[in-house]
Amino acid sequence: MFHYPFNPSELSETAKLWWDLFGFYLAVALILGAVIYASLVLIPVLYSRSRKSVDEIKPGVVPGDRGKTLYLAMIVLLIIAAFMSIFVESYISVNKLASLIEDEYGVNVDNLEQLQPGEVDGALIIEVRAFQWGWTFIYPNGVESDVLYLPEDRLVIFKVTSDDVFHAFAIPDLRVKIDAIPGQVNTSWTIPEKPGTYRIQCYELCGVGHAEMITKAVVLPQDLFDFWYKSMGEELKGLEGKG
Repeated sequence: MFHYPFNPSELSETAKLWWDLFGFYLAVALILGAVIYASLVLIPVLYSRSRKSVDEIKPGVVPGDRGKTLYLAMIVLLIIAAFMSIFVESYISVNKLASLIEDEYGVNVDNLEQLQPGEVDGALIIEVRAFQWGWTFIYPNGVESDVLYLPEDRLVIFKVTSDDVFHAFAIPDLRVKIDAIPGQVNTSWTIPEKPGTYRIQCYELCGVGHAEMITKAVVLPQDLFDFWYKSMGEELKGLEGKG
C-alpha cells in the first residue's frame, strides 16, 4: 500500500536534510565509540604492565607516570570537538534548508503561521485537523479530504491543529512531524520530490484508537494534482449550488 524507494533521501528536501544529518551524527558516534572502546581495552593493558607494588603507592599521591595531563586534555578536546561539530553542522544544515524556501519562494520559515492561501506564489497551504481518530485535510478551494494529496516539486505548508486532544501529525518517509494541539496552530513544510503513496500516522498517544489513526499522502505530478484539485473544487461548487 505504501511506497518506500531504495533511496529515501530523494523523497523530499526535508528527508534529504534528515538523512544528511543522520549520516553525519552516525559518523561522529562511530569515531567516538571506537576511541572509547579502544581506551577501555588498551588502558588496562598498558597500565597493568607498569603496575607498581602496594608499598610504592601512597594515599592521596598520584604517581608521576599515571594520569598524564596531555592524554586527558586530548580526550576532553576530542569530546568537545565532537559536540561542537554536531552543533555547527546542525545549525548550518537547518539554515541552508530555510534559505532554500526563502530564496525560491520568498518565505520566512519563522512566519509560516501568518501566511494565508494564495499569498505565496507556487506554495500550497493545507490546513490539517486531527481528531479521535482520524485526519481532515482542507485545501484553499474549500475541498476537504481524509487522504492528503500533494503536488510534486512544490512547497507545501501545513497548518496543523486538533479538534479534541493532543495528536502529532507525521509523514515519516518525508520526515515531516509536528504536534497537533487544540486551540493552537503549528506549522511545518516540505517539498515532495518523488510521486508515490506514503504513510501518515499519529505520533502522540491519543486514546484507544491511536494505533488506527492512519491515512496516506499521495504525491502526484503537478499536472495530475492540478486536475484533481480543479475537479474536486468544481464538484464542491456544484454541491453547494444544489444546496
